[in-house]
Amino acid sequence: MLDIKTNPNDRLYLNQYPNDLATSIFPANSDLLNGAIEPLNIPGYSAESSLTNITASSIDQQTQSADFIVANAAQGLSFSASDRVTGDVADSQLKPQSQSAIANADPLTGTISASQLNFADPGNSLSTARNIVGVENGSINLTDFVGTGDRDDFYRFDINTKSNFNLRLDGLSRDANVRLIHDRNRNGGVDSGETIASSIEIGTIPDVINVPNLVPGTYYVQVSSFFNNNSTNYNVNFSATSIPVVPDITTPNGVYNTNYGYGLVNANAAVSHTLNLSSLFPALPDMGGNNWALDVINAPEVWNQNITGNGIVVAVVDTGVDYTHPDLDGNIWQNNDEIAGNGIDDDRNGFIDDIRGWDFVSSDNDPRDQIDNNPIGKNFYGHGTHVAGSIAAERNDFGITGVAYNAKIMPVRVWPASSPGSPNNVAAGIRYAADKGANVINLSGSYLSTQVNDAIEYANNKGSVVVMAAGNSGVDQPGYPARKADRLGIAVGSIDVNGRMADTSNRAGSTPLDYLVAPGVDIYSTTPYSTYDTLTGTSMATPQVAGVAALVLNANPTLTPAQVENILTTTANRNGLIG
Repeated sequence: MLDIKTNPNDRLYLNQYPNDLATSIFPANSDLLNGAIEPLNIPGYSAESSLTNITASSIDQQTQSADFIVANAAQGLSFSASDRVTGDVADSQLKPQSQSAIANADPLTGTISASQLNFADPGNSLSTARNIVGVENGSINLTDFVGTGDRDDFYRFDINTKSNFNLRLDGLSRDANVRLIHDRNRNGGVDSGETIASSIEIGTIPDVINVPNLVPGTYYVQVSSFFNNNSTNYNVNFSATSIPVVPDITTPNGVYNTNYGYGLVNANAAVSHTLNLSSLFPALPDMGGNNWALDVINAPEVWNQNITGNGIVVAVVDTGVDYTHPDLDGNIWQNNDEIAGNGIDDDRNGFIDDIRGWDFVSSDNDPRDQIDNNPIGKNFYGHGTHVAGSIAAERNDFGITGVAYNAKIMPVRVWPASSPGSPNNVAAGIRYAADKGANVINLSGSYLSTQVNDAIEYANNKGSVVVMAAGNSGVDQPGYPARKADRLGIAVGSIDVNGRMADTSNRAGSTPLDYLVAPGVDIYSTTPYSTYDTLTGTSMATPQVAGVAALVLNANPTLTPAQVENILTTTANRNGLIG
C-alpha cells in the first residue's frame, strides 16, 4: 500500500487533471504506533511553496483556459474579453475594447485584455471553464459578454480553506443571471443539488451572491444571458475570504481537529494496535480503480494477516439489503434460533420467521431494499444495499470487495425508499440488532429523537459498536444522533480521493467527539438486482469505519465498544487531510 513520508508541518497538494484518478496522498503506513513521521520523500508531491510576483500562467489555447494568480491578497486582477458582439445590439450598449483594456497593462495593478493572453473564446461549459487563480483571499474582477451566440460564460476556481464567498454581477445593459456551482460528481454537467447559490434579479439590477462558510473545493461561476438575444457586457467580481482556523484541541485520545476530528480511519494501525504489535503490517501495492477507498484506509494489509471480519456480524439499519445480490448473498446473517417458514416465533423475540433480519417499515420478515408505492420520490432506494457492499461484499472475481469481506450482514429495514424513516422504526431496528447479537451497527440518517438516543445507549450496553453518519448539511458539527458521539458511538465524516473533506460533510465541531473521516465521495458499491452504482455522502463513509471496527473485533472479539472506539480514534491518520 501507499507509504508516503511527510513532515506534519507541510501542507501537501496534488496537481490533478479532471479525468485522472489520483492515487491517495495519505502517509498511512508511517509509524503511527510510535509517532515517527519522516520528512516527505515521494515523486510527484511537494510542500506548498509561496508564490510571489506572478502575474499570469498556464495559457492553453487548445483547451481555451488560463490561470491567473494574484500574488498579493490586497491586490485585484481584471481582464476583459475581446468584443464578439453580433445581432442588433447597439454600440452604445457595449464597452469598446479600447475603453476596457490598456495594452501591456500589469494585471496586478491595472487591466489586461483577454486577447493579449491569447484567449480564443471564453469557457461556454464546465469542461472549458476559464481557470481563475487568486479568488481565495483575493478579489477577481472580470469583464466579458453574454448574448447572441454566447449565452453562457463559466469560470473555475479553487479554495483550500473554509471561506466567506462574495460575488457581484453588474455593468449590465440587458438582463443576465449568475450562479455558483459545485460539480460534485465531476461529470462536467450541472445536476440537481449542484447549484450552491444563484441570483436572478430582473433587468439591469446587479446580482449579488453571498455564501458564508464555503468549504474547500472546486467551484464554478456561470454568467448567463436571460434570453439568447439579450446581449450585454458585464462586470463580475468575486472573492473568498478565509475564515480563521480554529486551533486543534488536545484530548486524552490525541489531537482533535474541528473539521476532521481525530483523522482518517486506519485499518492497519488499528488492528496492529489491537494485537499489541510494535509496528504496522507490511505495506502492499495499491489495488487502485474502484478499490481506492480500501487503499486509503489500508484494509488489504490487514487481510494479508488473515483478518477479514470472520465471525463478526454487522447490522445495516437502513433501507434494507438485497440479500440475493451475488456479491452479498454468501455474507448474509442467518438467525439460527429461528426455523424458516413454520410461522412460529421460535426464538420468542416477537418477530415470526425473522431468519435474516426484519422489516420495520412493512412489519414482515423480508428486509430487502424495495421500491415504495409512494410516487413522491425514491431517493433512498438501494441505499442500504450500497452500504452493505462497502462493509462486506464478498472477495471474488467480480464486482467489489468489502472492508471486512468475511463478516456477516444483518439486514434491518427501517426506512422506506422515499424518506429517511420514522425515529420509532429506527430505534426499534437498533434494539433488534443489539438483541440478535450484532457486534457493529451501521446507522445513517439524522434523528433528533430521545427514542433513537436511548436505543443507541441500549445497543452500547449490549456490546454493539454503533457507527453513525455525521450528516450531509456541510455545517460545523454533526447532526443527531452522531453529535452524541461524545458519549456513545462513532461519528463519521466524508473525504474524497485527495483527502479533502466533502463540501457537504458535516464537520467534527469544537466539542471533542469520537469523530473520524473515511472515503465517502464517488464510492462504487452494490445496488439492488445484481447492479452496482457510485454514490457520495457520509452514508458511504460510515460503512468504511464499520468495516474497520469489524476487523478490529475479528482480531480481538472480547473488546468493549468503548475500547474499539478508543483504538480507532487513537490510531487515526491526520496527515494529508484538508478540512
